[in-house]
Amino acid sequence: MRSAALALLVGAALGTFDRPADAGPRTSSLAWVRMPGAEACIDARALALAVERRLGRVAFVPPTLGEVAIEGRIERSQEAGGWQATIRVFDAGGTAIGSREIEADQVDCRAIDDRLELVIALLVDPDASLVLPRAAGSPAASAGGGAPGAGAAERPAPLPPAERPAPLPPTAKAAAPLPACPPAPAAPSASWRVGGAVEAVGGLGLVPGPAGVGVGVRAHATPPRGPGFELGGALWASPDVREAPGSPAFSLAYGRLSVCPIEIARGRTALSGCAGAMLGSLRVEGLAVPSRFRHERLVFDLSLDTRVRRRFVGPLFGAVGLGIAVPTVQDAYFYTDAAGARREIFQVSPVSAILDLGLGLELP
Repeated sequence: MRSAALALLVGAALGTFDRPADAGPRTSSLAWVRMPGAEACIDARALALAVERRLGRVAFVPPTLGEVAIEGRIERSQEAGGWQATIRVFDAGGTAIGSREIEADQVDCRAIDDRLELVIALLVDPDASLVLPRAAGSPAASAGGGAPGAGAAERPAPLPPAERPAPLPPTAKAAAPLPACPPAPAAPSASWRVGGAVEAVGGLGLVPGPAGVGVGVRAHATPPRGPGFELGGALWASPDVREAPGSPAFSLAYGRLSVCPIEIARGRTALSGCAGAMLGSLRVEGLAVPSRFRHERLVFDLSLDTRVRRRFVGPLFGAVGLGIAVPTVQDAYFYTDAAGARREIFQVSPVSAILDLGLGLELP
């Protein structure tokens, strides 16, 4: 009685498709998965062969050729010791057209095989005459195919209306398709930013005097990814040192190269943080200066600075920067007076501060 009810329920709920009467048996594919812990249950090959024995013919084709696709899995149910099989049916377009769950509370998962074979056979061919297993003590069933007239082949009698199970609810076939999401707009491709500026520079500790002034040039390049780079140079001059005989004058010229691992851009404004090195010379000379004042010393300083650039119109931008320079050699300059005493003129500061204001162009 249970097998008959199951057959009618599956045939009514999942087995009705609009097909021509003379179209022949429907083609189907089968995919069967044993979940972890269900390795002892019936496998896909054995299940397919058992279904084909019930139908009395070869029933399954590769997934690309089937009119319907039957997919199932078996696993332990939530209740300890039981089993649950889930079967879903899809049409040729991949739309789910029905599902079925079969449960058994036996310890042996093979106890569910008979119902699995029956359900899948009716899904493959709802109109087929099936070879149904007979209960113990009943007349022997035919071991061959289930074609009409085989003696053992019979269709289960319909249940009375009061005992007939209700049809399954509508499946995903009736659901409205989800609207397709529009493709995300492509991100604009990043490019290099390059620019150059002329600067006015000022600082403390690089040359004698309360504050040194100079002019400089600076170029920067920022790649789409990774740190940016700066390359430039400056020329500094200081007033004559009138405390010394001959009023010696100092001048500083250097070039610089920096790497800028910090590059933050927001609209028209960009902030950079750079570390680099300054290489140049500090020269002292003057009219009627004793020869001991005429010399030039190598300058090699390490630098850290931060800079803000702001675009005004088109590629035109203004920049302001603040940094420090640390000399690798702290030179001292002095002279000996008439009494033979040593007089210091200037000593390079251990840390010098530099301020710059620039105006330039940047592309793109």
